[in-house]
Amino acid sequence: MKALFLGYGKMGSALGEAWLNAGLVDSLVAVDPGQPQGLRAQVVDSAAKATGRFDLVVVAVKPAMAAGVIASLPAEALQGATLVSVMAGVSCATLAAASPEGTPVVRAMPNTPVMLGAGCTGLFASDLNDNLRQLLSRLFEAVGVAFWVEHEELLHAITALSGSGPAYYHLFSEALADAGIALGLPEVLARQLAANTALGAARLQCQPDADFKALRTAVTSPNGTTAAAIEHFEADAALRRLVKDAATAAFDRSVELGKIE
Repeated sequence: MKALFLGYGKMGSALGEAWLNAGLVDSLVAVDPGQPQGLRAQVVDSAAKATGRFDLVVVAVKPAMAAGVIASLPAEALQGATLVSVMAGVSCATLAAASPEGTPVVRAMPNTPVMLGAGCTGLFASDLNDNLRQLLSRLFEAVGVAFWVEHEELLHAITALSGSGPAYYHLFSEALADAGIALGLPEVLARQLAANTALGAARLQCQPDADFKALRTAVTSPNGTTAAAIEHFEADAALRRLVKDAATAAFDRSVELGKIE
C-alpha cells in the first residue's frame, strides 16, 4: 500500500513511521514544508511534488488549511485513494467537497500517545466497505486502540474526551507534583512520583471490566488519608463540574472548527 501524508508533524510522523515500521504501508510520501529529517518517509516540501497514485491520503494539517492543501494535489493523487483526516472539527462533507467525487472519506481523532503506541483513536466514515474499515482499524490499532462511532457528531465528544484528554492528565500530574514540592519533596522525586502514580492508575483502569468507582473506593479507607483528599475533590462536586465545563469547552471549540470553510 502506498500512502501520502499532507503534514508530517508530531501526529503525522508518529502515525506514518509506525505504519512503515509495522509493514502496514510499503511506501510513504509526506508533504511538509519543514522537511523533517531522519525519517523513513520520503518528505517533499509541496503538494505539487506528490506525484503518482496513492492508496491512502492522510490529512494532518491545521483545519483551516485542509481544503486548500487537498485542492493543491496533482489530479491523479486522489484517484482511487481513501482520504483520512486526523484534524479536529473538519467535517466529512467539507473533505468530500474538496476531493474528487466518490472519494471514500474517513475521519480519525487520535491522541498524542500514538507516539508511544498507546494512542486512543475515534473513527467515523459514512459509507465505507468492510475491507477498508478493517484496514483502517488495523492501521490505528497499530498505535494503540481504535473505536468506530456511528454518528459523525460524536467525534466532537471524542475530541473533548480522548483527543484533548492527555493534556488534562498532564495538567493534573503537574499540579500533583507541585503539591508534593510544596509539601517538601525534591522536585525530581515529586514529578517521578506523580508520573508513575498516573501510569499505575491507568493500567488498573485498563483492566478488563475495570470499574472506576470501585478502583477509587478500594483505595479510600474510611477516615483515612485518601478519604481526606477525596472529600476536598468532591466538595460541592467541584472537580466533576470543573471537568465537565472544561470538556464542554473543548467540545464547543471542535464544533466551531467544523464551521471553518
